Amino acid sequence: MKNKFLLTILLVVALALVSCKQKDSRIPDSGSGKTDTELSTINESINKNANNPTLYIQRAEYYLKNEQLNNALADINKAIGLKPDNPRPYFTLSSIFVLMGKPQQALDVLNKVISLDAANKDAYLKKAKLYLVMKDYEKCAETVQKVFDLDPRNADAFYLKGVVLDENGETAKAIASFRQTVQSDPNHYDALMHLGYANTDTKPLMAIDYFNSALKVNPTSLETMYNLGMLYQENGHPEKALEIYGSMLKLNPTNKLALYNSGYVNLVYMQKYSVGADFFSKAIASDSTYTEAWYNRGYCYELAGDPAKARIDYEKVLKLKTNDIKAAQGLNRLDKARR
Repeated sequence: MKNKFLLTILLVVALALVSCKQKDSRIPDSGSGKTDTELSTINESINKNANNPTLYIQRAEYYLKNEQLNNALADINKAIGLKPDNPRPYFTLSSIFVLMGKPQQALDVLNKVISLDAANKDAYLKKAKLYLVMKDYEKCAETVQKVFDLDPRNADAFYLKGVVLDENGETAKAIASFRQTVQSDPNHYDALMHLGYANTDTKPLMAIDYFNSALKVNPTSLETMYNLGMLYQENGHPEKALEIYGSMLKLNPTNKLALYNSGYVNLVYMQKYSVGADFFSKAIASDSTYTEAWYNRGYCYELAGDPAKARIDYEKVLKLKTNDIKAAQGLNRLDKARR
């Protein structure tokens, strides 16, 4: 079966170095033509007290939240100009640079925060996460140690240490660090996910416990649900697997992995061929090039005694994927049955 566990690289914070579309207006355009209430309130306060840096920080953070990065940058620079020894606007400025795809500028600004507040563990954590995104594992580890110096039980620091160890191939030490993470913070989603992955092959029941804990923290995580479904599916609990895939489909009715796996469980574990075929049909509707779904729907038809439909699906697989062995074998079986 080709749809195995989703092995997503997890990071603690949204530090993806993405580019965002810039909006030119200082005031966002709403559907009613009226300015946003939150922004209006901040603007009124600025009009009354134009030299208050806190108000510009508030408006910059509003713009940052709404991905109006140029506006955010202008306001945060205004706040810094009014009070250059305040660490807070520099921290916001680092977030702006991150979303602008400028990690080095973000690091420089975080160093400014630390120069103003040497005990700012959040600044060290953010630096460490940036180094991790940049794959500078040595500097990440050095910066994590700074966090430990300030807070020896910091959960995010244990997690980042674990990721660095994992990236360097020190799996056992990484797992130990992820365990320390959840000891410090039992609701640390990313560490729970890593521990789930780490135990999937060797201790599936333990992996199920970790993924269930992660799902309690993030009940709408399709990734967590998928991995749980796979574990139930491959360890003798097909009904629970179908329940999990059903939850996925409530959140996203066209999720092709949940549709495919629901079909697979009905085909392989429950021998409900018509039900399996229906799920594979929905997976095909979601992705018309999904060769595994085409093949398994054909196999459902074959087992249900409908060779004509099975032949059509096997031939479709070969059109999408020339020399597909399973589809060719399926056609050979149908040909032999006709003799």
